[in-house]
Amino acid sequence: AVSCSSVCRPGRERVYVCEHLWPRTTASTTVAAMSDSTDLTTLSIKELKELIRSSGLSFEDCIDKADLRSRAAEAQERLEASAPKGGGGGGGGGGGSSAAGGMARASKTFGGYDALVIGPPSVLDGSEAAELAVIVLHGLGATKEDFADLPRMLGGEQALAGRRLVYVLPQAPPSPLLGAAWWQINVAAFLAISTASPDSMAKMIREEPVGLSQCREKLQKLCAEVRAFAGGGSALPSRRLLLAGFSQGAMTAMDTALHMPPTEPPAGVVFLSGAPIVVEQWSARLQALKQAGEALPVLVTHGMADGTLPFACSGWVRDLLTANGADVKYVTHPGGHDLGGASVVRSLVSFVAARLADRA
Repeated sequence: AVSCSSVCRPGRERVYVCEHLWPRTTASTTVAAMSDSTDLTTLSIKELKELIRSSGLSFEDCIDKADLRSRAAEAQERLEASAPKGGGGGGGGGGGSSAAGGMARASKTFGGYDALVIGPPSVLDGSEAAELAVIVLHGLGATKEDFADLPRMLGGEQALAGRRLVYVLPQAPPSPLLGAAWWQINVAAFLAISTASPDSMAKMIREEPVGLSQCREKLQKLCAEVRAFAGGGSALPSRRLLLAGFSQGAMTAMDTALHMPPTEPPAGVVFLSGAPIVVEQWSARLQALKQAGEALPVLVTHGMADGTLPFACSGWVRDLLTANGADVKYVTHPGGHDLGGASVVRSLVSFVAARLADRA
């Protein structure tokens, strides 16, 4: 991801999601030109860094120009993989507008949250039910637009092409100093988690953050309203609802999924670069699912060079979930506080395709 100082106010997470991993149609023509077949040996250090940054990769661990060229080659591969297939156009904004690949965009309100909705026109107008509704929660200080390219990216892959997926991207409320937050987070504590004492760490991951309970209630309402909206005239089954999130959004998505009734679990959870919270509550909810004969499918991903939420955090989440009966796929990548490379994209596609295959 780009350096925190260039895009963040103090205390904010990096701006990290699709605008960096999957460049929008507003990306500079310079980067677009570089990303196809440019001879990397002709690029300056500045140009190499720009190319790397545009793909969502980090160059912070690159020592010399040879390292930058190697990383830029990865960036080229990633940008080429993310290019629209079949000449699909860029998306517009606003309610009812068209988006790439025959998708439509609309502005809705669910659970009191303003949301961007992207999906097939037949689902958005209520004439057909979605095969899967995907709720995606952005990270701290970010916006709902950060994931606006996700439908185009996943829909361009063969395993998901033509499937009726509707994406709901809610906007977290404004928060003093943090820009936008799902609940109040102790940023300093999370940044220091790798050096915290065992007692401090145990307290932090057990105490319920201020505002989480209210957020949980609103998001349960959001899930119910999304199911009603995407069901083509009747409520979409819970197993056709997938929750996903990045960083604070990942923690929130997991908490929301685990507080759904054990007899009505979601299709799964995508947990991107997050950390554990309220672990005793999570353990109890996972045990309730296990007793109901359910194993929650979860995709956990994390960058090994993450300087915002230490890499160890995702390992704790994996261990907590696995020990309590969840079906966990754990994918790591060499990046920082970002979504990762092509291997993560492939894992996302595979995970979503599997949820389509086993939906009730």
